Amino acid sequence: MFTVLIPGEYREPCMCKGFESTLSGPALQWFVGLPNGSIRTFAGLEDSFNLQFASSIQFEKTTSDLYKVYQKYREPLKDYLTRFNREKVTITKCDTPTIIEAFRRGLERDSPLYDELTKYPCKTMDDVQGKAMAQVRLEEDKRENEDKYYRPSRMVTTSKLKDYKADYKPYSLSSREEHVRYI
Repeated sequence: MFTVLIPGEYREPCMCKGFESTLSGPALQWFVGLPNGSIRTFAGLEDSFNLQFASSIQFEKTTSDLYKVYQKYREPLKDYLTRFNREKVTITKCDTPTIIEAFRRGLERDSPLYDELTKYPCKTMDDVQGKAMAQVRLEEDKRENEDKYYRPSRMVTTSKLKDYKADYKPYSLSSREEHVRYI
């Protein structure tokens, strides 16, 4: 590939024509649909493009966006930790104290981990993750033991109830009176 010097009076038209080669999909369709002669300068083309596609701009996330991630009612801590970490990874400049505080505030208020992090604040996110993983192990162990030792209540099933009703003979006063007479 080689480079060619473009004279000054042709730079604007060349940049406008070259701009088309960087587009695809809806942006290319928009460019092709522009009326002939509607663009006079590259700056004008840039402004038109920005106006057309301003709603598609993705803003850079900040650590304050982590305050929007919170643990749902009775959501397992493991799921909340996964969602929080997924959101944290998308942030380029992470401020550790803000991350720790956002994580703590996102926990359910009756969570033992919330109490622990409030009483004994952590300096690093690794410490927070360590405490969180210990709590996750405890939750999973409790859940496994509940399933293992679960004993359903002894309720009468409908088929047994039908059999019971078939054998049932109502108690009558007359039979009671007969019994009383013999005593």
